[in-house]
Amino acid sequence: MTKNEAGALSWPSAPAGELDERTVAADLESLFAPPSPTTPPPAVDTPSQRSHRSSGTWDTPSKSTFSDTGPSPGGQKLRPGTRLQHYELIRELGSGGMGTVFLARDVRLGRRVAIKFLHTQDTDLTQRFILEARATARCSHENIVIIYEVGEYEDSPFMVLEFLQGQPLTKVLGNQRLPPARAVELMVPVVKALACAHEQGIVHRDLKPENIVVTDTGGIKVLDFGIAKLLQGAEPSEGAAPNGQPQLHAPALGGGSDSANLTRSGAIMGTMAYMSPEQWGIGVPIDHRTDIWAVGIMLFRMLCGKHPLDPLRGPQLMVTGMLDEPMPRLLQMAPDVPPDLAAVVDRCLLKNKDERFPDATSLLRALEPFLPGRFSRELKIDESPYAGLSSFQEADADRFFGRTKEIAALVNRIHDRPLLAVVGPSGTGKSSFVRAGLVPVLKRSGTAWEALVIRPGRSPLSAMASCLAPLMSSSTTVEEDIEEQQRLVQRLYAEPGYVGSVLRSRARHQRRKILVFIDQFEELYTLVPDARERQAFTACLSGIADDATSPIRVILSIRSDFLDRVPEDERFMSELSQGLFFLTSPHRDGLRDALVQPAEMAGYQFETPSLVDNMLEHLESTQGALPLLQFAATQLWESRDKRTKQLTVNAYKSMGGIAGALASHADSVLAGMTTQERTLVRALCLRLITPDRTRAIVSADELRELTQDTAEMQRLIDHLVQARLLVVQTGGGATGATVEIVHESLIHSWPTLRRWLDEGQEDAAFLEQLRNAARQWQGKNFDSNLLWRGELVDEAQRFQRRFRGELPKVQSDFLEAVSSQAKKGRRLKRALLIGSTSFLVLLVIAAAVALVVIRSAQQEAELQAAVAQAAEAQARSAERVSRDAETEARQRLAEVQAKELERQKAQKAAEEANAQVALSNAELLAKNDQLLAALDRAQQAQTRARTAKKRAESSAMSAREAKEEAIRAAQELATLLQREKERVQRLQSQLGSPVIEVLK
Repeated sequence: MTKNEAGALSWPSAPAGELDERTVAADLESLFAPPSPTTPPPAVDTPSQRSHRSSGTWDTPSKSTFSDTGPSPGGQKLRPGTRLQHYELIRELGSGGMGTVFLARDVRLGRRVAIKFLHTQDTDLTQRFILEARATARCSHENIVIIYEVGEYEDSPFMVLEFLQGQPLTKVLGNQRLPPARAVELMVPVVKALACAHEQGIVHRDLKPENIVVTDTGGIKVLDFGIAKLLQGAEPSEGAAPNGQPQLHAPALGGGSDSANLTRSGAIMGTMAYMSPEQWGIGVPIDHRTDIWAVGIMLFRMLCGKHPLDPLRGPQLMVTGMLDEPMPRLLQMAPDVPPDLAAVVDRCLLKNKDERFPDATSLLRALEPFLPGRFSRELKIDESPYAGLSSFQEADADRFFGRTKEIAALVNRIHDRPLLAVVGPSGTGKSSFVRAGLVPVLKRSGTAWEALVIRPGRSPLSAMASCLAPLMSSSTTVEEDIEEQQRLVQRLYAEPGYVGSVLRSRARHQRRKILVFIDQFEELYTLVPDARERQAFTACLSGIADDATSPIRVILSIRSDFLDRVPEDERFMSELSQGLFFLTSPHRDGLRDALVQPAEMAGYQFETPSLVDNMLEHLESTQGALPLLQFAATQLWESRDKRTKQLTVNAYKSMGGIAGALASHADSVLAGMTTQERTLVRALCLRLITPDRTRAIVSADELRELTQDTAEMQRLIDHLVQARLLVVQTGGGATGATVEIVHESLIHSWPTLRRWLDEGQEDAAFLEQLRNAARQWQGKNFDSNLLWRGELVDEAQRFQRRFRGELPKVQSDFLEAVSSQAKKGRRLKRALLIGSTSFLVLLVIAAAVALVVIRSAQQEAELQAAVAQAAEAQARSAERVSRDAETEARQRLAEVQAKELERQKAQKAAEEANAQVALSNAELLAKNDQLLAALDRAQQAQTRARTAKKRAESSAMSAREAKEEAIRAAQELATLLQREKERVQRLQSQLGSPVIEVLK
């Protein structure tokens, strides 16, 4: 059978009279296991197979002993997807020679079911099949498999049963011995199922571990009532021999079918190892006491680890039917079993059935005192059997009730999953469930377990290091412990897998398993602002719970409303998501056990059953039912009637019932305080609650700083602890004592506290921010760079104006430093404002002066521009004069050149001219050169005039000089021209008329 697919089924027996065990219902494990093509499971449980199975092995049957699916209904093979009324087949769970079991879905009600088909056309077998279904259906009990419907498909009957997810008791037990309490814990639900069946006149007759399933939810289900006998009066002897010895024979098959019987009269039915003496055919009628024998055999195997008649096997067990041979006593084979429990088992195995327990109810009453925690220790005088608002611890396991099924379910899962999370809302008792429920069960399971408990708190890595350090430290002083712990914290940051290595090494060395319980895991998100530290912590947990074969298991408890914060570490969430175990408030029966059984353990009873029912009605509709139950029961216990040893109705009414018990108690504590003390309690409670309205762990030193009178605060804390409203835990190393509200249900159930929280809702978030900032500021040696600025300063000032309570000194100093820094900032701003204003005034004055200077310069520039314009005009005039002089000079040069030509002609004509003419001619040429030089100077003057014109735009003086130069050049030219004219006249007068004419 594969885990989580244990279908609920029972098999009809083969025709009676066969000497071997082919008449026995097919073994549950073999029927549920999917058929293998090479080694199909056996269809019947033969003596040889049972012998080998008891030693943990199987014989492989031949192909002829097993039919793949048997003859299908109507000659057609059943397949997934086939529809039967409103059922649809999903897949085959198992098959035997006489039937097949399918997983199916009920499309009408939306649930999975198991459908068992009988592969036969035999009307007798069909009738027995129907009777089996009717008998089982009449036994409506939580520990008996449920039959939903019986019908026929193509002339073959089928039965629709509850689909169970779990594993048979054989796999749960293995070959190990169980602690007495665990064995009784597993067997009590079976006895309860038998009690229900016996009341209906049904005897199982084949009770064995293979027919008992432990579901994944921790429930116990009894299967296979297929060979049970319906009791209707006495039954004739079944083959008794004259000497009283069993006489195994094959009864006649010709007898008709009896509708009152589920099996044929005279058939030897059962499994040899668990058959009672009367089942071996000794002539004694079979009744419900044969099931009590089977219970005794199973208890014997659980407590001793083997069958009472070990090593006998198969037909050798016929000695069971010899009435003069008593069964071995349990204490002979297991002397460590409690004698009273051994006596119960021995009584179940008395061969004379009249000497056994008369019925299953009597056996149940005999076994219940041995259940886990039931009357295992005597309470001290006046010791309360209830925990009040405090969480159950491991030492309280004997008074922890109401979680049997959930504990069994978690025990089953812890073997397969290295990392589990117990998830549930506040008030479901997650911490108590693990501490007082799971851990004690693991420790008494026969395997050595060690439990380590860690609460993350404000420094989760420090908490882990403080838990790990004692396992590996050799220091001798507190200082060395603190240093070692600090070094370990740094190592965990760098090597998150280190803690897993240490724990695995310890587990292997001491040959035990280790359970690491992370309590209140939500504190990792409510109290630790550093994401780096949170991820380092979850990385360490991943390193611890890294493999299912490891001897280490990690279980954490977390409130369901914080589960969405876990994906912050994707790797951790992917591993955790496969191990979520959701824990809800107990159902009514669980609440009843938690309420009634502790009182019975102390020897008290509730005055009336209606008192219990009234309390349960209130608890079922109340958030955080378990802590309220414990507190109300504690209050009721304190008002108990010691004379009659009863918890009375009057005491319950006087305390205000469940709803008013907690609030009345807290208000009564406040009523006895002064106004100043109530103010301190308000500040104290607000400090012990996070903005998310969860419990906060606060050091006692920090709480004492809430007021100047530390002694008064300490006295108040002690008073609230004594009143069970607060709890103090003494830490090791540098952590010191811490204080917290005793349970979160107080936050929701105390109206006064809710009103305080509503009034201080705005301040709660600010106070948490202030605490973190002040703590960081203090840790950094009061670094001014960590002081608030900007909007936070304004918010702090508003808070100081409205807040009327007292703050711890470091927080007050922080706010004072923030205020002082803000004042310094304001003074600096004022100084800067004054300086900047003065600077602006001076700047304005300087700007005005500069404006005057600029205007003067502008006027001077305008004047200079006017002068330049005038100079430009003069330059233009001089340029015009220069151009005129140049034109005139050019004209005169042209005239001179023309005269020069005429002169040359005249020279040729008058070669006879005298030397004076030649000399005059040379002088004329020299004068001509002078004239050309003057022309060049005129051009240069014109160029200078142009340059002067350009310079005149920037300076009038340059323009005047250019003008004067041009005038001088013109005058010089005019002078030269005048002189030339005079010279020409003189030459004319000296040369006479012919020369003059020539020159002309």
